[in-house]
Amino acid sequence: MKNRTKGVIAGAAGVALLAGGTTFALWSDSASVAGGVITNGNLDVAPVGTPAWQDVSEDRTDGPHAIDIATWRMVPGDVAQGTYGFQVALEGDNLVAELTVDRVDAAATLPEGMSVTYDVLDADGAVLADDIALGTDTTLRFRAPRAGQDAGNPTDTDAVVVDRTEVQTGDDATPNLTVVVTATFDAGTPDQVSVQEATALGDLAVTLEQVRSGTDFTAATPTPAP
Repeated sequence: MKNRTKGVIAGAAGVALLAGGTTFALWSDSASVAGGVITNGNLDVAPVGTPAWQDVSEDRTDGPHAIDIATWRMVPGDVAQGTYGFQVALEGDNLVAELTVDRVDAAATLPEGMSVTYDVLDADGAVLADDIALGTDTTLRFRAPRAGQDAGNPTDTDAVVVDRTEVQTGDDATPNLTVVVTATFDAGTPDQVSVQEATALGDLAVTLEQVRSGTDFTAATPTPAP
């Protein structure tokens, strides 16, 4: 084959390779839109202040007075009451939580003649739960304010509204939830029953846990986004 013919064939092959590897520009366009920011809410509970105990025995003429339970000695007919402050914070348009109160690291049984109960009060002192045996859970339903749900139709009006979004634990912090523990030594306890025995209260555990059940929630699992 003549050199001229070989050159023509090689040139044609090169053009074919270039054509096969080239992308021709067709029209295109793009635009962007702000994606926005989704901010998570908050769920928190923390102790506030120092627990305070009083002798609230009804037959004391000096009325309730402060006591130090580390040195105070209880006798039949006495009633002692301890106050524990907490701050609860909830933030979230769909946030509903249940609060439980329990004791931990304490003996399951009390000395004979002794009984210990607790009440739960809101920020205004209104009783939310009362006269519950210590060691028995009580479940209270709380919810965050319904801000931002103008398009919804929330119906849970029984839950306690918590308008605090963050907890404070400094010296200026005031509780918006109070647990009052009442210890009673039965006045009818005879002879020397339970002398020098100790009532171990243990640590007071206050737990806040989110729920998606009950009023305002019907699905067993979250509904997928459309």
